[in-house]
Amino acid sequence: MRIAFLVKALYAVGNPANGVAIQAQSQAKALTNLGHEVVLLNPWEWHDVRHFDVVQFFFGGLGLAGVEGLANRIEHGVLIFAPILDSNEPNLLFRIAAALGGLHSKLISIQGEYRKQALASDAVVCRSTHEQARVIKGLGIAADRTAIVLNGVQVPENLSNQSGRWDSLRERWDLEDDFLLHVSQYTSHRKNVARLIEAVGPLGHPLVVAGWAQQGAMLRRLHELAAKYPHIRLLGYLGREDLSTLYARCRAFCLPSLHEGTGLAALEAAGYGAKVVVTKNGGPPDYFRSYAFYVDPYNVSSIRKGTVRALQMPRTEELSHHVRTNLTWEKSAKGLLAVYERALARKAAVLAGSRKRSLNAFPDDGGAR
Repeated sequence: MRIAFLVKALYAVGNPANGVAIQAQSQAKALTNLGHEVVLLNPWEWHDVRHFDVVQFFFGGLGLAGVEGLANRIEHGVLIFAPILDSNEPNLLFRIAAALGGLHSKLISIQGEYRKQALASDAVVCRSTHEQARVIKGLGIAADRTAIVLNGVQVPENLSNQSGRWDSLRERWDLEDDFLLHVSQYTSHRKNVARLIEAVGPLGHPLVVAGWAQQGAMLRRLHELAAKYPHIRLLGYLGREDLSTLYARCRAFCLPSLHEGTGLAALEAAGYGAKVVVTKNGGPPDYFRSYAFYVDPYNVSSIRKGTVRALQMPRTEELSHHVRTNLTWEKSAKGLLAVYERALARKAAVLAGSRKRSLNAFPDDGGAR
């Protein structure tokens, strides 16, 4: 199968740890390993979409406005939409905004763009039951045109204790053992790191925050909050090896986001054996099941209580085994292939029906005139 992946061009200069880009790259690699050709489309190289069996675009919205027009050019292939709907907005308001965006060409809404793109696609791939419900109830898309394909995680098969690298990190950053960990684009309001600091700080327990940080008011605020507590460290962006060491050494991973589609960093930490404290909003329940400590991200007390529960519980291998066994990128790729095959079969049936109707409309008259 020949597959094309399309993301927003802005990712080229955005956060290097962008979750959507990681998802697309990881699924592309897994599909390639399964014997399929995957082309990562970019705006500097032209491709004839008729030569692809599948064109899948990620995120959608205004950043890919007009992508729905590809549906008329693919011919025998299919257009697949993988939206990223990270929001706690009520489905009713989402649907009203989508409807308003479709009333007139000069009335534009993000939700309206999502709806146009979903309606034009042969299938909509969702990361969770929560996201699927948003597509069905919020965008008004028929349930049989949607499917859930869970994301995966890549964890090394052989997990060493990495003691040497940990000693180096501990000395470099003045870190303490038995620490809590958070990794994200932590200056994003959605990641809710200010409340995490307010929840963990009074406990006196070490907290390490790492990831992509954008300069500005939010970063200054986080530094001001962290300065109140001597056991909190804001490290900024770290490379893969350093992150792996932190995942393997942390007592628990905390991700109390206002909303999460998946929580890829938390999945990675879980694969290394960490306990996970995570938001109840969005997709995490589909991924962590009963193995995580769920919190209300808008409530500092809830975040604190969830963290304390995690600290009190012994470390087990249940979550790690679940993640490493059931949430691989290979399984995610196989889920995508199943969606592609169903969409291609449905389109082939529609095309065959159209040809049959066309022939019936102009029956063979034996050449008589």
